[in-house]
Amino acid sequence: MNEITPLRRVTIIDIAKAAGVSPSTVSLVLQKNERISAETRLRVEEVIQRLGYKYNRSAANLRRQTSQAIGLIINDICNPFFAEMTAGVQQGLESTDFLVFLVEAGDDIERQSRVYRSLEEHGIGGLIIFPASETKPEFLERIAAGGTPICVAVRRPPDADVDYVGPDNRLAGRMATRHLIELGHKRIAFIGGEAHSPARIDRIAGYRDALQRAGITFEPALCTESRPTRANAIVDINKALDLVEPPTAAIGYNDNVAIAAMHGLRMRGIEPGREFALVGIDGTSDAELAYPALTTVALHAHDIGRRAAELVLERIKMPGRIHENVILRPNLIVRASCGSR
Repeated sequence: MNEITPLRRVTIIDIAKAAGVSPSTVSLVLQKNERISAETRLRVEEVIQRLGYKYNRSAANLRRQTSQAIGLIINDICNPFFAEMTAGVQQGLESTDFLVFLVEAGDDIERQSRVYRSLEEHGIGGLIIFPASETKPEFLERIAAGGTPICVAVRRPPDADVDYVGPDNRLAGRMATRHLIELGHKRIAFIGGEAHSPARIDRIAGYRDALQRAGITFEPALCTESRPTRANAIVDINKALDLVEPPTAAIGYNDNVAIAAMHGLRMRGIEPGREFALVGIDGTSDAELAYPALTTVALHAHDIGRRAAELVLERIKMPGRIHENVILRPNLIVRASCGSR
């Protein structure tokens, strides 16, 4: 039986000989270095394609002690908000050679530490993180001090000295509440979100701002606290409806909560959009597809992801630059769930 001789791997030296250039020139072409002329680049790329050369990026990264991966730690991989944010991150990296390593921490600081260590062991070139609710500023600052370019997205622990991009959550809460007040509602519930969540704290502050400006007394009983899952949202809307004086409208901590609250209302024989008004906060694509279509305050998840990617890339290029704090303004999208059209 004849032995099969394994095919020899095409090397940079083979490419250089065939293209009539030096191996270092081939290396610069592979790195997309702008010093190489267009004519030389085309000649080398034609030879690469003809000979079937495969660029070993991992080996190149080891030689340069760099990584072409950006870590992305999010809270809930099933939440449409994070899907849209991830798409924004990918768009922000589109014109580069960077790829996204996506991991979920589940709002658990211990798990968050573990997944970060795992990403660090894989040699990420930067990190975008939606931190767990109880994340301490020191954790984020330690990552930055260790040399990993980092950008915090959406949820920022107080006083963390790192790049940040996120929405104006207080304004979002105020917008949602003011809209319901303008529709004539005076008993407005706020359902979902954990008490220690910085985003919820800000949204509740905006909710209270709007009530105060309208001369409506804030009632703690109208605000429920829970992890923002769909199951909890149904429990929370029932708690609100069981009050001696139940609300006529509610704001969901996020779109997921508000959409689940619709199911809770129907279970009680209450038709959302006609007998009860609902507003969400996020602006996900699911809000538009809900029935009735959900009025929501859009936080622009895609733009947050894209801008976070840009900030990490800028930090990679200029490690010593001043930290940026980017706040995106939300906007109200009125649909049928609040009874207005």
